[in-house]
Amino acid sequence: MRADTTPAGARDLLAIWDDTRSRIVELLSASTDDVVDTAVPTVPGTTVHDVLAHLVGVATRATKAPREARLDTVALPAAGGATRGGTAQDLLLAWQHAATAAAAHLATDPDLASLLITDAVMSEHDLRTAIDTPGARDSDAIRVALDELSGRFSDRVARAGLPPLRVTVEQWGTIAGAGHAISCVVADRFEFVRAMSGRRSAGEIGRWNWGVDPGVYLPVISEVGVPAEEIHERDPRIPQHMRDREFVL
Repeated sequence: MRADTTPAGARDLLAIWDDTRSRIVELLSASTDDVVDTAVPTVPGTTVHDVLAHLVGVATRATKAPREARLDTVALPAAGGATRGGTAQDLLLAWQHAATAAAAHLATDPDLASLLITDAVMSEHDLRTAIDTPGARDSDAIRVALDELSGRFSDRVARAGLPPLRVTVEQWGTIAGAGHAISCVVADRFEFVRAMSGRRSAGEIGRWNWGVDPGVYLPVISEVGVPAEEIHERDPRIPQHMRDREFVL
């Protein structure tokens, strides 16, 4: 059940894909080559190289086998998932080529477009955290990811036979699961999306405004699992002089 004010069908998914690609390129275009070895805190054990290789691999797979790619999970980048080598600029060029090639399929396949945008914007924020350049948390791509991931979350709640959960994040709401919801949770939109993509710990998720024991839903909040350690991504809305007093969600 989607209660977003902008139905997914009304979005220009191809334009959102291109905007996401452009942000990733801009984010790293001025970086030195050694940035590829920078650790990515949101996916422990990985580097910027791994995230870029993941982006290239997903877009390439979508181009060569779009039907199979449409069925994939929104997976985490894998440590050492691709042969090391190449500069940051080499990887960015490969990403631009792969993303452009994938765009030909996205225009006529909104399900694939939603999946790839979700994967790409999650990788974008992995990279932003790695190089300490937070931002773009209110992009259209995040809204696409919210719809994509919450639909998957709802399916998992229903399959597990859990009580339906009313989810409210800012001006958006949905029922996760099947039936009338008595249980509820209120969360920040970005935090909720990141948790559903496997980038928030049980402790962080537990600090949301729950009207029920969150432990019931932790096994299904993400299809890739919940990390053991807390993952804090700096909120760019917090002024520098107040960061020592920032409330960690």
